[in-house]
Amino acid sequence: MACGESSQKSMKKLSTGTKKTEDISWSNQLSDKIEPVATHIHWAVRNCNQEPKKLRELIETIVPHYKNDHTKCHHDSRCRKDENYEPSRIVITSKMASKLLEKAIKDSVIYKYPEDYVLGKDTFYVESFNNVMNIFQDKRIAFGDDQYKLRSNLAVVHWNENVDREHTSVYKSRNPNAPRNQKGKKVYKKLTFAYRASIWRKYINTIYS
Repeated sequence: MACGESSQKSMKKLSTGTKKTEDISWSNQLSDKIEPVATHIHWAVRNCNQEPKKLRELIETIVPHYKNDHTKCHHDSRCRKDENYEPSRIVITSKMASKLLEKAIKDSVIYKYPEDYVLGKDTFYVESFNNVMNIFQDKRIAFGDDQYKLRSNLAVVHWNENVDREHTSVYKSRNPNAPRNQKGKKVYKKLTFAYRASIWRKYINTIYS
């Protein structure tokens, strides 16, 4: 989802910098919030019931949550339900860190125009297909019309055959600053190319039929 990537870029600027600008334009207390904030925004989009006002309200819970104030967090959240809940991230105690995070959130496009994101969809399949297209159509090469159509069709059949293939295992990252990676990254089975034999058979049939 594009809104998540945008929030990560803005958060990265707030989490690192020079010693001279620390607590002015960035804060160490935000160093472990890059992916978690993006994850929270993804969650907000999925749980806003397609209501712009609700989406904005859910996003507004981000800052209090990381200040260890969970009064406005969703009632089903672990931080509300688990009496023994302890924050896994650096608790924001600095006023400047809180101010920087709040400003970044309220300056984000998704916060300003929530009505454009309430129907948000995961762009996984679109990005996956674009990656395959780049394999068959190198951007550095100008193809003629026939070659372009041929390569486009090959990209389609290749993607269709391999897009939802099963995985053999799940790799889990040990990086504590990347919570989504800790959920595991699938190691997929090898690509298959059965479509090549199918194309060849059809070609031969056109010659000898």
